[in-house]
Amino acid sequence: MVPIRILAAIAMAMAFLFTSGMGQRASTPPPELHVEVVAGGTQGMGGSPEPSARWIASREDLDQVFGAQHALQLPAQDVKEALAVDSSAFRVLMVNMGQKPTAGYSFKLEPESCSISQQTAHITLIWTEPAPGMVAAQVITHPFILLKISKEGYDSVEIVDQQGQIRLEMPVDE
Repeated sequence: MVPIRILAAIAMAMAFLFTSGMGQRASTPPPELHVEVVAGGTQGMGGSPEPSARWIASREDLDQVFGAQHALQLPAQDVKEALAVDSSAFRVLMVNMGQKPTAGYSFKLEPESCSISQQTAHITLIWTEPAPGMVAAQVITHPFILLKISKEGYDSVEIVDQQGQIRLEMPVDE
């Protein structure tokens, strides 16, 4: 027969282990996803009618994406700062809506809806389109948004719209 003192000591030790977390599996939450807008506009990379995304690692990458388009009006200082960030902490992503036939198309970041789960960064963008029947300038546009994104905790990215529809998926370029 086991003395009551020993049973009490075992019960106290088990209670201590349980309350201190030793009796539970440790679960570390995913890192926070920090996303901010560097620039955006209506004269991004042209050509494709379909949405696309591309990692931007240097000013040369940015020049290559925009080519000889002189209409590009990126705030030079913002772009310079975004591309000069510590590459161990941040990366820069350009999202393009594709060629559009009129004005009235744009992106807006929803930072509170951006997250990481299962090694995938989920970035929520509001895809604004002109309302049906709305009068809009008949001009070819290429809406884009340039994002600075924290680097840790994911190996792929999903661009999601305001309805939760996945618009683009891509691996992380290293």
